[in-house]
Amino acid sequence: MISFLLKTIGGGRLSADYNHYKQLRNCNFLKLFIVYPEFRYQLYYRLRLHSPFLRILLKPLQLINPLNLYIHCSDIGEGLFIEHGFSTIIACKHIGRNCWINQQVTIGFSDKTHSPYIGDNVGIKAGAKVIGRVTIGDDVIIGANAVVVKDVPSHSIVAGVPARVIKTRNSITEKWVKVKE
Repeated sequence: MISFLLKTIGGGRLSADYNHYKQLRNCNFLKLFIVYPEFRYQLYYRLRLHSPFLRILLKPLQLINPLNLYIHCSDIGEGLFIEHGFSTIIACKHIGRNCWINQQVTIGFSDKTHSPYIGDNVGIKAGAKVIGRVTIGDDVIIGANAVVVKDVPSHSIVAGVPARVIKTRNSITEKWVKVKE
């Protein structure tokens, strides 16, 4: 019932976000809404995009944001999951489907026009920074505290300051392979 209402009110992406959170947290809508501010803020974000009326109605709720979680992105794919959204800034062109973002992550502009593009199935771990006009491919893991300032190819794991590819996924065996230095 909730999935249907969310799909009707906020479109398929909102419903997919709810289903993703529900599966990962193993709880119902009410508990997600009350206990997890990341889910609540993401719900507000999706609803604001859907309707000018809801944008005005939800504006005061957006201001009550104990997490310091800010989302400014023109296109977010379904299934975004924000784990511990404390002190997290998301300002980019695009975030693909089924992305996982941890706490204290910064995804942002290097100037007024250069912002990141994030592919599908990307995990951005605690404290990571993705800055400037960079493209993060599909199926990428960005390690904790990594600083990404260059494009990251699909099927890779990056870590370090500045971030570099440390593993890639073998397309035949689907296993992660260490990159030789």
